[in-house]
Amino acid sequence: MHCPTCEKEFYPQPDKLGVYFTNRDKNSKDAVRFSIQQCPSCCETLIIKEKGQAYKISNAIMFSDIESESVIYPQSSEFTIPQEVPKQFSDDILEAHEALNYSAKASAALSRRLLQKTLREVLGITKRDLSQEIETFINTANAPTYLTDAIDAVRQIGNFAAHPIKNANTGEIVEVEPGEAEWLLEVLESLFDFVFVQPAKLEQRRESLNKKLRELGKSELKSS
Repeated sequence: MHCPTCEKEFYPQPDKLGVYFTNRDKNSKDAVRFSIQQCPSCCETLIIKEKGQAYKISNAIMFSDIESESVIYPQSSEFTIPQEVPKQFSDDILEAHEALNYSAKASAALSRRLLQKTLREVLGITKRDLSQEIETFINTANAPTYLTDAIDAVRQIGNFAAHPIKNANTGEIVEVEPGEAEWLLEVLESLFDFVFVQPAKLEQRRESLNKKLRELGKSELKSS
């Protein structure tokens, strides 16, 4: 987990805990736990929210099967999107990022749908399901290894075998694995850098070089 103030990673070691049930019998699959601690790096006070299962046994409360966790105070810095990303894609990833504050399941569904949209509309990869489209991207996109490995991990982290609807109907809101929603957003940022940002920067550099070549009376570089 990362501190929103100093961006340093920390391991949750809360000073205070509070568990809240969604029903009266103190046995809930949708319980919420809030914890308070200080960031060990910058000493910022942090409030962490977790969703999971909780059970009351005698005077003790057991909390397990964490579905999602996030720092809700202080608010993280504003999520920025490179200007090279087209609006129809930047709006979608911004919506997925904002949804993460309220529902990991909703955020993951938006991100999966956006991942498939990018593969289909930008890279022209259209297959029967998302898993096959990921496989085609890995084999044909000439992308760097860090990106192909990250996109391939979407299937493992999302546990497509146990939740095939994520693969067949990407926008469906279903259960998510711990960290899945956050991982999808990181993958999308890397993918957007590959398909939008770097090509735009390369074109700018090419145009700058061509301007110098024209001034020297030499042939221009052509786009590939």
